Amino acid sequence: MTSPEIEANTRAQAELYGEPLGIIVRRCVQTLGVTQARMASLLGISAPMLSQLVNGHRVKIGNPAAVARLQAAYDIAGRVTRGETTSEEGLAELEREVAGGVVTHRSTEAAVLRTVLSAAGDPDEYEAAAVLLDAAHPLIAQVLRQYGGHGRG
Repeated sequence: MTSPEIEANTRAQAELYGEPLGIIVRRCVQTLGVTQARMASLLGISAPMLSQLVNGHRVKIGNPAAVARLQAAYDIAGRVTRGETTSEEGLAELEREVAGGVVTHRSTEAAVLRTVLSAAGDPDEYEAAAVLLDAAHPLIAQVLRQYGGHGRG
């Protein structure tokens, strides 16, 4: 695969997922303290498939359940980064979700919200909107700050 093809795939990933999958997966792997092979297992995809995605040889994850698990892992990694949980607790939570065959509503809803907001505007726009909403709607302002870009792990 040529460098221009890889660059095009990486740009397509950023459009689909908010960032290239290499960045997302590395953040999860490093924050949760697992290998890329272990992350592939947690996502329910093969290690070679994850490697192809991370390196821009493929654009998207075909399995919606694997996408949901990656979104949950990203959400958990963000909470670890913000000091809301430890990497050990976060990994244990992710393992429980995977073992149970479900992804919690909190993780899924947060991932969907993050995806929608990252596609609809940039962090500075969300911060400006949050400032306007702070007094009357503080929870909405908090969501805009957290998922509009500034709160991303």
